[in-house]
Amino acid sequence: MIQEGIWRPGDTLPSQRQLAKELGVGISSLREALQSLQALGVIEMHHGEGTFVSDNPHRIIERVLGLAFLSETLDWQALFDARTVIEGGLARFAAKRTTDDQIETLTATVSQLKLAIQQGDQKHADELDVAFHHLIAEMANNPILMQLRNSLDPALERLLRNIPHTLEGWKLHANVVDALRARDPARSEEAFRRLIETTAAWYRDYCATPASQTARAQDPSSAQVLSATSALEHN
Repeated sequence: MIQEGIWRPGDTLPSQRQLAKELGVGISSLREALQSLQALGVIEMHHGEGTFVSDNPHRIIERVLGLAFLSETLDWQALFDARTVIEGGLARFAAKRTTDDQIETLTATVSQLKLAIQQGDQKHADELDVAFHHLIAEMANNPILMQLRNSLDPALERLLRNIPHTLEGWKLHANVVDALRARDPARSEEAFRRLIETTAAWYRDYCATPASQTARAQDPSSAQVLSATSALEHN
């Protein structure tokens, strides 16, 4: 009924007794099903108030895929390949559908990213980088692609949390903004693909191989050298 739109976000579900009767199931089976839906974020259960359809029940796709992508055996290259296809496509759509206000917000975000990098504030740079990717997904105005993109976040955060941001990386973000401002779909997609591919190269150099992991453990500052070198190799 939620999937069919009979119950919409914010609607209150019937009592468990009434719902069990309507569905022809036992109370215990119904409670187990409701608990599963609550765990997935489809519904919200509040003691004394009732059961409600969550504001965005369709995020079930994002939640389930996000858990799957956290597997320890996940191929990091496959993850970046998926990101290239999904986010490259989002950038193409964003170039066609974005508004002037969204472009200004994205421009401000990238300017703040540069400042955070210059100040050595990696935590804030991480937050701005996440905001950058979410903004472009919103620009594309495609909720299904956006959910697929968001489902990659937990795994990407785990992979990239220790890779520092550099001015070379900031330039790749700025190139995406320039392409979007020009409303050029092909250029926007290519700029985004280059950003993702370069990030994948940074990960390979810094985290993915035993040699890079050993170097990082011995000298954490080597991350900046590796990142800068990789970026220059791709320019």
